Amino acid sequence: AAGDVTIHAALEAPGHPALGRPLQDAAGGSGPPALADLSTWNPADVPGGTVVVEFSSPAGLRLLCERLALRPLPLVSGTTGLGAEDERRLDALAERAAVLHAPNMSVGVAAARAAAALLARVLGDGFDAEILEIHHGAKKDAPSGTALALARAVAEGRGEEAAPVLDRTTRGRPRERGGEGVAALRGGGVVGEHTVFFLGEDERLEVTHRAASRRVFARGALRCARWLAGQGPGRRRLDEVLFPGRSG
Repeated sequence: AAGDVTIHAALEAPGHPALGRPLQDAAGGSGPPALADLSTWNPADVPGGTVVVEFSSPAGLRLLCERLALRPLPLVSGTTGLGAEDERRLDALAERAAVLHAPNMSVGVAAARAAAALLARVLGDGFDAEILEIHHGAKKDAPSGTALALARAVAEGRGEEAAPVLDRTTRGRPRERGGEGVAALRGGGVVGEHTVFFLGEDERLEVTHRAASRRVFARGALRCARWLAGQGPGRRRLDEVLFPGRSG
């Protein structure tokens, strides 16, 4: 438990070696609940008011949505690399329960997105926007969902549709105005680092967020779970939690 939050179930992928071990034991401590197989989990076994929090993989999220079809529960999802079919699954669940999906639960990243949108609006098309993200070598998707969210924030600030450029190696021509360049680096144990560069002719601005620990994501997810417990069905946005009362 953490304050007013109690863990009623802990789920892992089928065949994972930690299945059956107490959650805290698997993380280096001791105590319940035991890690259960997601593929056989029955959401009817948890009490009312339960909110599901998941950081897994697109395949894990698909399996979770199948289980939640048995009993829809509010869902906070931080999995990245989702495709159109995954979004449709979340939309279907949102018809029966509150769903909040965000590629990054950090309040600092949310502030960085807001800052990027504001700077894009103020600076206009006289500055090119480029985004660089760095993550640990085990991260599978690239660029990160957070980098793409920052690209969308820049585009929204400019009043445009997002047009991220992920590869310039085959273009063979100078950079065109508009669009948002996105580059990814992988290596070591970097938790996550994102920088938005606004590049002018004689000056530049940078907005950088560095995560020193995954605790920032856990804290943000718990904050979302507390808020989502009181919400009705529908897709919710992280900004509704972090910036209540702000429109847009």
